[in-house]
Amino acid sequence: MPDDLYSVELLLPTVRFAFWTDGERVEVLPEHRSPEGYVAYEELAAARTVVGMTTFPNTVLLRGPRTILVDPGVHLQHEPVIRALEVRDLGVDDLDFIALTHAHLDHAGACADVPGQVVVHELELVDPDRPMVAGILPLERLRLLSGDEGELEPGITWARTPGHTEGGICYRVQTADGLVVLTGDTIGPLRDDYERVVAGTDEGPDPVLAASWRAIASWGATLLVPGHVPPFQPGS
Repeated sequence: MPDDLYSVELLLPTVRFAFWTDGERVEVLPEHRSPEGYVAYEELAAARTVVGMTTFPNTVLLRGPRTILVDPGVHLQHEPVIRALEVRDLGVDDLDFIALTHAHLDHAGACADVPGQVVVHELELVDPDRPMVAGILPLERLRLLSGDEGELEPGITWARTPGHTEGGICYRVQTADGLVVLTGDTIGPLRDDYERVVAGTDEGPDPVLAASWRAIASWGATLLVPGHVPPFQPGS
């Protein structure tokens, strides 16, 4: 296998937990998958007054010339992330760095307990949600990317794909099975709009996001790994 190829492992799969309250009563929906849990949450929100949802993203481990953790998730995920690494005979000190598709709390919160350098696009520093993660991601901890695309490491390139956030990026990873693209929340919370736009049957809800979707489709990936949708093969 060439030296610049990586394996892509789903360290923790995405889940959603939707709930509603009525006085002292709390009910949690049994549907926890994503995106099915998102659809169930929207139905619940239309029927109930006090509704909430917690969602965990796909957390990915890249192993090759470097060992990279992508989107460690919410703070609640820090212990599962550490345990999932241990199952693979790894500790947090074995990670070369953490890479974020974007710096929202549900993707970056677990950085509080996973030490090391964090890669993120510089535009995430001016995102409206920046104050929520500033204490977790101080400037001295960050490796900032700038521009619209570049090489993260040999075998991994990145491209800015705005729509969810201005600094949202995709990581394009070369593997033995072809190109794998980690899209973060550029795709989601459902696949449907993305697939209609790239098929040319819909213009999409937002022109900026639609342009990002078309760019993703043009890369010819064998596998897409969104933030809150199970990994899927384009066209499947």
